[in-house]
Amino acid sequence: MKEFLAKIKEWFKNSPSICKVGFEKFKPKFKAFSKKFCTKKNLTIAGIIVLIPVLVISSIKVIDFARTAYLRPYIEKYKIEFPEGILEEMCDAYGKDQTVRGKIEVEDLNYKTYVSEILKDNKAFLENDADITKDQHFRAIRFNKKDVDLESLYSTDKLFLKSSQSIKFTTLYQEEQYRVIAAFYINTNPEDDGGYVYPYNFCGNMSEKDFESFEDRLTHRTLYDTGYEYNYEDYFLSISVPSDFMEDFRFVIVCVKTDKKGFEKVKKATPNEKIFFPQVWYDVNNEENPYRFAGKWIPKGI
Repeated sequence: MKEFLAKIKEWFKNSPSICKVGFEKFKPKFKAFSKKFCTKKNLTIAGIIVLIPVLVISSIKVIDFARTAYLRPYIEKYKIEFPEGILEEMCDAYGKDQTVRGKIEVEDLNYKTYVSEILKDNKAFLENDADITKDQHFRAIRFNKKDVDLESLYSTDKLFLKSSQSIKFTTLYQEEQYRVIAAFYINTNPEDDGGYVYPYNFCGNMSEKDFESFEDRLTHRTLYDTGYEYNYEDYFLSISVPSDFMEDFRFVIVCVKTDKKGFEKVKKATPNEKIFFPQVWYDVNNEENPYRFAGKWIPKGI
């Protein structure tokens, strides 16, 4: 063992000489390689190749910083993390209440309020698992307090024509413009309609077959015809408020999303002469229900 250690020690002692000899042999080849490849042009190209990924990484970091810079004051103010892509105008509301999912505005009433993900303090809230992060063609918002009088705007064809026919819903991530296309009254107590409540607050997506039934049923229930042509690809928002029309009834407007903020108002609306009311209405008014044999439609997913 001692002899082995002595040999290793001797090798390390002589290694500088060995390395020097090795380098002297390699030196001519290294000079030739340098002369051939280490030209100004090649060095420039090599520098660019090295620099590109550095610039890309730096740019990504700069862009990311700029993209989220507006959030920093709110993060500091509220000491919470904010959803990626949240609109700055929604930051204060979300900072104060993380259940906030948007803001609804009724132009005619000069009214606006925040919309919660859940029922909270009788504020407006999203119903039935409506989710602003998902591609849902149907969403519903419910008001439990009668602090927004939609009936004064949309309960008759004449009122509808006088209104702006416009509802603005700003989610955490984008502004959405809607136009009103229908309005109706609905029972909330199943006993008032033979154990049935029309799914006025459906949220999610329907099959094309269910959508055809939705169109047919809504066409008969709406108080007037606005001339809207139903399209399976459209996005719908239903908004319901308490109503004194009958006990346990709600007033509902149905809106369709539009890309046009300044859309052209409907100039003609026709009253529905044979409205499909819940059964209790016919009982109170001593009338025979012409729709008494209609099936109780319930879309899949409920």
